Amino acid sequence: MQQPIELHAEFLRQPSKVDEIMKLLGDMAKSNKMEGTKEKKEEKEVDISADVTDYNFLALKRTETTDRKSFFSRSSRKSSVIKSNTNQMTFMRQIDISDEERKIARRERIHIATSFRRLGNAEYRKTNYDQAIKLYSQGLNYIVDSPVLYVNRSLCYIKKREYKRALIDLDYVLNQLDSNCVQALLYKAGALKRMNNEDGFEECVANARRYNRSKSEYIDYFLDKMRTDF
Repeated sequence: MQQPIELHAEFLRQPSKVDEIMKLLGDMAKSNKMEGTKEKKEEKEVDISADVTDYNFLALKRTETTDRKSFFSRSSRKSSVIKSNTNQMTFMRQIDISDEERKIARRERIHIATSFRRLGNAEYRKTNYDQAIKLYSQGLNYIVDSPVLYVNRSLCYIKKREYKRALIDLDYVLNQLDSNCVQALLYKAGALKRMNNEDGFEECVANARRYNRSKSEYIDYFLDKMRTDF
């Protein structure tokens, strides 16, 4: 039992390997710290802005605030000049187009819008109201002042029981395009009737008759049909 204790005591009297290793690690840490400090000093002496220009502004560290303001000020002035030139070019192109060219372009747009209207009508007859709405809307992308496209689209909304959306289209026609449009007045009357707005319904019917006296038969036909199919 005594021998292990003596061996252990002898081991304690020998030089510690752990102490040697700890000392070595400490020396290495001091050496790395000194090298890091030296590198930082060298980095401070490097001028990273030497190659920076108006077109090459990549930098590895943040520059002074005044330099940044100066750069963005120059960029802002360049953007303003480009935008101004673009507006002038667009304006000049519009001036260069003759009245005849504008008429031709509008006829082409009307032709495309009419094609979308016909496709929309076909979908409406199939009761595909959502698809019809999309087609009428596409037609309006080409001709924004077409009462018939708005009126047809509003009728699809009425069929879908979306009366408020229908009224938006109909009011736009009556307020912006054609205040006497008989279809718009009658469709609005029908939508208001479905919304239980009797006063609005009567007013629209009265206006339809007042502004479209030559279409009294059509108005009577519409009102009769509205009772069963609207």
